[in-house]
Amino acid sequence: MTASPVSRALDHARNLHTQLIALTGHPWIADGLALLARLTLAGIFWRSMLTKVETVRALAYADTVNGHEVIRHHLRLPAFPLELKSSTLTLFREEYALPVLPPELAAWLATFAEFTLPIALVLGLFTRLSALALAGMTLVIQIFVYPEAWWGTHALWVTIALGLAAHGPGRVSLDALLGARFAATPRTAA
Repeated sequence: MTASPVSRALDHARNLHTQLIALTGHPWIADGLALLARLTLAGIFWRSMLTKVETVRALAYADTVNGHEVIRHHLRLPAFPLELKSSTLTLFREEYALPVLPPELAAWLATFAEFTLPIALVLGLFTRLSALALAGMTLVIQIFVYPEAWWGTHALWVTIALGLAAHGPGRVSLDALLGARFAATPRTAA
């Protein structure tokens, strides 16, 4: 007895589903998703930091637009030493106004966190701690600064951060490299 077209279609769908489940179970998929999550979260907060500090432009090239030479830049980096823009301090005094911290301290702490934690995420160093810190920072922003931004923005940031905190950075990270290094180091009895 031959299978009906509906039965064959269902069998094909089941086989496809089984293959997709097997594919997503490969470690390189999880590692790739972890790397993508780290880069995404790092990029969000790094770009925010760049709006708070004086920057320098790097990787400039000349382009011609309507017959005029225009200098374009591919990369903005924070100027060193880090210097807050006056507009940053104004925002923290007037718009952000956290209830506990003085505005100047809050501005520096937020900027320092947005500078260091994305670097740690890109490197995959202290990933779980960095992700939790950014989730906490997002919740502070949600509660005290932009309470209307949960569904459009902050829920996504917290989901990415908590996913990294729960599942780790993946094998393409310094955390994994250092973990393997220290796990392979024999311990001596004291």
